[in-house]
Amino acid sequence: MITNSTESMMTGVGGNDKMPIGETIKYATIIVATAPILFLYPFLQKYFVKGVMIGAIKG
Repeated sequence: MITNSTESMMTGVGGNDKMPIGETIKYATIIVATAPILFLYPFLQKYFVKGVMIGAIKG
């Protein structure tokens, strides 16, 4: 959906300063999607390690 819209949307201030709006939206979406994961992972890492250790114990 984002890739199809990139071709039709263009903006620019000067003659050669054209940047597709779709590319900007695509990069913003990537940042918005990954930022919460990057910020929360250090706080939740202890629970991931604990789960891996519990799963590794053979009884």
